[in-house]
Amino acid sequence: MTEQTLPHAPYIDAVEDALTEAKLTPEQADAFVEDSGDFAFLRGVITLTPETSGYPSTRFRHGLILIWDWHTGRDEDYERGPSWQWARLNEDGSSNWAPELLPVPGWVAPAMLAAAVTTLVHTGTPTPMNSLWHDHLRTPVEAAIEAWAADVS
Repeated sequence: MTEQTLPHAPYIDAVEDALTEAKLTPEQADAFVEDSGDFAFLRGVITLTPETSGYPSTRFRHGLILIWDWHTGRDEDYERGPSWQWARLNEDGSSNWAPELLPVPGWVAPAMLAAAVTTLVHTGTPTPMNSLWHDHLRTPVEAAIEAWAADVS
């Protein structure tokens, strides 16, 4: 489980739980603050491997990572808010340098993200999903993130 003191940790934990329920147990899930030097942003990274996640090793032999970022909008290269990406892992455990966008909203419901990732690990292509995380769950996390963003501004 991720560190609960960070504002986005409950969301990353919910995604980790949904993946586990979908029989794709993550090898690792982390929520942290990424500091690019000029701008800090929130990041969640979930690692899936054939050994821990149970998918066939023929598709992503060394694993893959799911990346959730929430940007403040201060960096002109990124819009404010959340987004999901994924990347194939290399043999040494590093990710490739070109993560791809997952066809889901930044606040996708964890079960819907798990469904998109399930099709990704079995077919190589994620299924687009549009269902948002329930308002009553998302609202306190968004409020905590907005408070964090005000502190780093």
